[in-house]
Amino acid sequence: MNKKVPDNLQNADLAFVRPSEDALDEAINRSTQAKLKKGYVHVALIALDQGAGPSVIEATGEHGVIERPLADFLAEHGSLVDFYRAKKALKDSATIVERARNEIGQPYNHGFFEKGPGFYCSQLVSHAFKKEGLFSDEPLSFGPEGTILPHWQQYYEELGRAIPIHDLGSSPNSLLAKDQLQELPHP
Repeated sequence: MNKKVPDNLQNADLAFVRPSEDALDEAINRSTQAKLKKGYVHVALIALDQGAGPSVIEATGEHGVIERPLADFLAEHGSLVDFYRAKKALKDSATIVERARNEIGQPYNHGFFEKGPGFYCSQLVSHAFKKEGLFSDEPLSFGPEGTILPHWQQYYEELGRAIPIHDLGSSPNSLLAKDQLQELPHP
């Protein structure tokens, strides 16, 4: 494991992943980073259950919504992971985790469509936190300042679908832009 986990990790904290050299990572980050100092391309929900080791619940392109050990998540993403926590006290972190767990087995929403089917990573997190009122959906972004990057044009051509520029949604970066989260110090 290339990343140390904060000692004070809590249920319903979030693990954000910075971009790798992957073309999709670059497209997501360039489309959604805006004014943030750091950009992120993936987010997962931390689940801490008594008697079990920490895990993450996430929506992945390959497997849809899954839960896996935090150690496996860190083995895959290593030093690209940063941990965040809600700035305000959560009403019920167990309900947030359970809401995400209820979606395990759902497919990945490859088109980032507002109404699915399935979930993409930040859509799952927004769904899990819905009753907390931390995040709100906004028009999806496929390029800086309202442009559409060539990557997304090709991506949606291959899907045989129109780019959902009028759909509401989220991205890992839009979750952070709401200024509802604080980064946990690195151990």
